[in-house]
Amino acid sequence: MKIEQLQQLLAVVEEGSMNEAAQKLYVARSSLSTSMKNLETELGAPIFERTTRGVMLTAFGRDVYHQAQDICQRFAYLQNAPKTSKAEHLSVSSMYCSLANDAFVEMFTRHYDDEFTCNLEECMLFDVIRKVSTGLTEIGVVTIFSDGEALALRKLEDAGLEFNLILRRPLHAIIGPQNPLYHEERESVTLEELREFPCVINYAFPGDFSGERIWEGGARRNAEVLVSDLGSALQIVSRTGAVAIDTYDAETYRTFYAANDCKYLALKDAPIDCKLGWVMPKNHTLSQACGEFLEILREKAELTAR
Repeated sequence: MKIEQLQQLLAVVEEGSMNEAAQKLYVARSSLSTSMKNLETELGAPIFERTTRGVMLTAFGRDVYHQAQDICQRFAYLQNAPKTSKAEHLSVSSMYCSLANDAFVEMFTRHYDDEFTCNLEECMLFDVIRKVSTGLTEIGVVTIFSDGEALALRKLEDAGLEFNLILRRPLHAIIGPQNPLYHEERESVTLEELREFPCVINYAFPGDFSGERIWEGGARRNAEVLVSDLGSALQIVSRTGAVAIDTYDAETYRTFYAANDCKYLALKDAPIDCKLGWVMPKNHTLSQACGEFLEILREKAELTAR
């Protein structure tokens, strides 16, 4: 397999046909077709479905395409990187985490005028594992929930990665002014007290915590509302009596929920908690940039925990 074949693959997908891709790449259509067939043979499965209208990716082809995007992006970076520069580079993949975002922004601000490059990629847990284990990013920031901890740690072990704890994060209930609990003087709530209210379940990141799992084997929700982004969840909670359950830290609450007149109550009897941490390959020596980033991240975590 050659990098040129992956670049050709991207061109075929972007153009939608072998003919147009060949014109874009200034190669003969027959040469491009042969190159793609050789790639399919080497990978052991069809990448394209060939139709009279052009080509379409197979299910396997879609996975190959996304992997090729990553590889070609990294290759382009290496081609364009200064050959004699002493520039620092920070490369982090992360599940959504306001603390990681804040630490990243502070790193960028500190080194704004330096010869310094930053790369933060938000993705799901298994994508973080893939990116760190293959060297696409140096470290990853992950959230591991107690009910899936054994599986997550096994996946990390299989990938040759080690998990380093930053802090434990409890679950919280978010309620709006239309919920009768909102007007009570309280800082916590129980699942039993929430049982009668509709629950907003956020599926923005499949495989991540959605608020659904805490009801399994315990109190039953009255109804559920499925959404696919934080903004929709906030609107529903702030305008109705529905509740949402999540792990966002206090800073995220102040940034997002407070702006929607919502309250953030500790969930006293939550059957699940989670750990926020970072991962890297075993025996890896951290770069100076990653070491500084993690120092900032720990400082922000300590402030959140107070």
